[in-house]
Amino acid sequence: MNKLVTFGDSFLAQRVYYKELEPTSWIDMVCQKNNFTLDGYGDGGTGPYNAIFNFLNYREDFDICFFSWSHISRVIYNNRRVIDIVKGKQKEMDISGEELTELYHKYFFSTDEFEWVKAQAMLEWFDRYLQKIYKDRKFIHLYCFKINDKDFYPHTFKHGINVFPFLEDFAKIDEPKDIGDDYRKLHMSPKVHVSFARQLNKVLDNNSLNDGDTVEFDIEH
Repeated sequence: MNKLVTFGDSFLAQRVYYKELEPTSWIDMVCQKNNFTLDGYGDGGTGPYNAIFNFLNYREDFDICFFSWSHISRVIYNNRRVIDIVKGKQKEMDISGEELTELYHKYFFSTDEFEWVKAQAMLEWFDRYLQKIYKDRKFIHLYCFKINDKDFYPHTFKHGINVFPFLEDFAKIDEPKDIGDDYRKLHMSPKVHVSFARQLNKVLDNNSLNDGDTVEFDIEH
């Protein structure tokens, strides 16, 4: 049995093992199909910096890793470390996430252009780190949001397989009219989970794919 570890935002926020007989999310289905155990560190509201730092602080071995790369303007939460997520303490903050974001944009945020360059530099460095340290590991990179009008993310990874379109496009299928009422697991409807898992399993089975390749999924309604 191989170990799958995940880092990212709410699109990967599933800190439970899959139910072997009745998988309900695309992660469950992928685990069942590939005989993976899951150690998940997706955490709602976090951005790429939390994903990177949590990966760097992860001390256990793994076989494959999924990342969901969220919006680059999301602030980093100091209490969203691996150990906090495991203990369920990531919600314990002196101030709300909304207030923290407001303070960041008031005192630290420079310009959209600067945030873009900063994120690009960090992601490019992390890509080189993965290439150097984790040559024998498999990575799947999922991208959450289109964050500019050019329809691309600051970086696509050279180590691992890149999956597009953006996860928000899958979330829009059968999306509730009131986003506050979106209690769907990982922001996807049941039929989308099935479709997404089927397409991702094909990627995992495709030995002809190379590091740096990009795969475009079909958005099936």
